[in-house]
Amino acid sequence: MYVPSPQQAAVQQEAWNGTGSIIVIAVAGAGKSTTIVRTVGEMRGSSIILSFGAKISKEMKGKLEQLGIDWKKAESSTCHAIALRNYRKTFPKVRIDDEKVGRISADWVDNAKIEPSLVPHVSVACQLVGLAKQSGLGIEGQGHIDDTSIWEDIAEHFDLFDEEPLQKKASDIIDLAILLLKESNKNPDVIDFNDMIYLPLLYKIKFWQFENVWIDEAQDTNTVRRLLVKALMKPGTGRVIAVGDPHQAIFGFTGADNDSLDIIQQEFGAKVMPLTVTYRCPKNVVKFAQTWVNHIEAHPSAPEGKISSETFEKMITVRDRLNGDAAIICRNTRPLVTAAFALIREKIPCRIEGRDIGNSLKKLATRWKSISTIPELEDKLEDWLEKEKERWLPKKKMSKVQEAEDKVETLKVVMDACRDDKQDSIAAVTAYIDNIFADDVKGILTLCTIHRSKGREWKRVYWLDRLNTCPSKYASMPWEKEQEVNLQYVAATRAMEELIDLYPPLPKVKVPPANDNKQTVAATKAA
Repeated sequence: MYVPSPQQAAVQQEAWNGTGSIIVIAVAGAGKSTTIVRTVGEMRGSSIILSFGAKISKEMKGKLEQLGIDWKKAESSTCHAIALRNYRKTFPKVRIDDEKVGRISADWVDNAKIEPSLVPHVSVACQLVGLAKQSGLGIEGQGHIDDTSIWEDIAEHFDLFDEEPLQKKASDIIDLAILLLKESNKNPDVIDFNDMIYLPLLYKIKFWQFENVWIDEAQDTNTVRRLLVKALMKPGTGRVIAVGDPHQAIFGFTGADNDSLDIIQQEFGAKVMPLTVTYRCPKNVVKFAQTWVNHIEAHPSAPEGKISSETFEKMITVRDRLNGDAAIICRNTRPLVTAAFALIREKIPCRIEGRDIGNSLKKLATRWKSISTIPELEDKLEDWLEKEKERWLPKKKMSKVQEAEDKVETLKVVMDACRDDKQDSIAAVTAYIDNIFADDVKGILTLCTIHRSKGREWKRVYWLDRLNTCPSKYASMPWEKEQEVNLQYVAATRAMEELIDLYPPLPKVKVPPANDNKQTVAATKAA
């Protein structure tokens, strides 16, 4: 039987009896989903719960159905899905094409509508168009499309004109982006992913509106999503109930506002209410998580739980713990790949969460069409990494340096595994990547980055190479340092029973190839 905590009961009473908007600051594992579904059914009027992923939205819908809450009373949707559903009422023939802007620009290139000197920079112009859509440029109150100063701000924020050739052509690229956005907006029957929210707002379509608009994971909102929330609210009586945790804001690099909850409070005049008790984590794990967030509390009935440390070699000797109830998480991808291959050698089933991460690695491994072997790829990667450092270090874009280093080091691990199996082709590298990366890993040992672990929980969590990877040495901006603190808090609070500091696998000893060089032989003997 569900019995709300005093804090949950306070949120419910405010939602049921109040009239203003609310921000619920919920610590990790505070039962926010339960609080939402146990509250919406008794609220005045209709409600919609906005999630930021189809999987979470589907789970929320299932919980509403289990409680017998009719969709007319409360429904669950993603921001993109609800916007598209309303858009289809006005444009029933709409077709989705994620390459919409790219196809427009390609047609212009083929028909010589773009001057030759700009052709190499068309992809940057297309990227700029996508970012402009996400920022709502052209929507009433968000600036005019012809205002080049707004485009300059977007380009500067995302550092799009980072190289000298781009800087010299910056004005022309912006002019091209303006034309592309206008052309894209002329065709409402073909939309890309960004258009799903952008075009309904731009065209001022009529939205089905609700008395109560819930925002799950509200710390990850941006301007366009907040505009969508306003469009979904009934004028005069509509309320926002935003549920989130500023200490779990870890996606600033994707464009989410680092201070989203503060902005929501200001824009909607919301009352702030806390949920500080975690129902997920045991007491010892909570005590450890207080290193980063001192107000998180364990429930009085929570078990003590266990905090420990372990070597990788010790971990694999107790195999019955390495199953679907366990996960290995890490700040970076490279240590996870090293661990995955070590586990595979021991015939321990595992997968790394994130097929898109694998696709990104494959794209880097195959970007040089003139090469086909691993030695050639190694040389190219070293050159590429040096250029990336030269590109980003002077601008102090340390997260970009870290991303490049992590990709190269990860590919080195994969290449070493290929060589162990007597394979020397880039095709083998991409095949290995396909075999170890997957989406929605269940039933076997999961490996994932801390970013990927957000929203998930396991009985036993191994935090791989924590001391060497957290916080990132490349975090330099204040918001980056803040999010590194948040990442450690997120990592610690994934554990339902046991949190284990896991030391990485010991490196394999490589035997030098036999040769007649006496110095090499002597050195080998000495070792």
